[in-house]
Amino acid sequence: MAVFYIRDIKQNEEQIAKLTMDELFDINIHKMRRSFYKYFPNAKKRINKVARNFSLEALENNTVFLSSPSDFDDPYDCNIFIDDNEFALQRIRYYAGLCGVYVNPKWNYEEVSMHLARKIYNHLISGKTLDEFYKYRQDNEIIRLHNEAFFMRLKLELISTDANGDSYSKAFKEVIKEEYDEIQNTANRFRVACFAETPYSMLMWSHYANNHKGFCIEYETPEYSDKNADIYHNLFPVIYTDKRTNLTSLSLNWKSTGTLSNDELWDFYKYGLLSKSLEWRYQQEWRLISYDNLITDDTYNCQFFKIKKVYLGNRMSAKNRKEIIKVCKHKGIPYVGVIISSDKFEMKDCNIQCENCQRVKQCKKKSISKK
Repeated sequence: MAVFYIRDIKQNEEQIAKLTMDELFDINIHKMRRSFYKYFPNAKKRINKVARNFSLEALENNTVFLSSPSDFDDPYDCNIFIDDNEFALQRIRYYAGLCGVYVNPKWNYEEVSMHLARKIYNHLISGKTLDEFYKYRQDNEIIRLHNEAFFMRLKLELISTDANGDSYSKAFKEVIKEEYDEIQNTANRFRVACFAETPYSMLMWSHYANNHKGFCIEYETPEYSDKNADIYHNLFPVIYTDKRTNLTSLSLNWKSTGTLSNDELWDFYKYGLLSKSLEWRYQQEWRLISYDNLITDDTYNCQFFKIKKVYLGNRMSAKNRKEIIKVCKHKGIPYVGVIISSDKFEMKDCNIQCENCQRVKQCKKKSISKK
């Protein structure tokens, strides 16, 4: 039996299956954390061939950068579990039925593929064109385009100079592979910003704040209102689990109907966009998920809750420390340095004002002497 954790509360497979988006939102709105934290590397990132420091921009503009799941460090993250063999079998059965081929329920992929190829071959040797063979029309534009893509791929294979008996099989596999990849790539059409529940995680500082050289921003959670409703309704706790949930049936239905019901879309969120391995449970992550509805510019920035405080990394250079302090003072944002504890394996606030830190003072002296 699979194990699931939401906000450190253990749940079973049945509970997660029954969990609706409205129920999770109801839990969040009544138990939403008072603050969220986001770790920043304070380094430049190249987007559209332009290098920008989105960390600094987040601090200056009170925005967060929404990343593509393909950039995440976990290869399983937002990777949809689809049984490729079952997907291929059901899709070749679909196309066979579309072409009027009887399909025995016991036939495997190769057998269905062979009967479909034979049907098309007999049609062509009778002097008819492939366009005449495809007489089936769909009111659903997406499904119609999928069907036309299938026959277009087949046509391209059959008119190639080296076409042979394997051309049918190759065309079938190419179309089905493209459909499979399209579903997997759907997750990358969403953009995600990740948040933590503490500014004192050594691992988070190491992984996401440039090995303690960056900074962490604390965002103050306001009361729910029409002004912040879009953020509230798209902010979810990550679901940690030891099992990947099979979404093959959902994917097949998606391809057959061209759309997802609200329940199916929520399953796509629960078991795809929000699910992570138990190994990442220490992060206690929250995710702000956007499907273009929260983006405020063409570089995937999004306005977020008001910045409450900034935590400066233990290994941040004096130069960068001065730069961040300057921005904080200009914006009226409190800040504090984070240091390692002397007697415990933990991070804590520094009791020395950053301007009084010897590293910063030495940096000031060097800059003055250069002048």
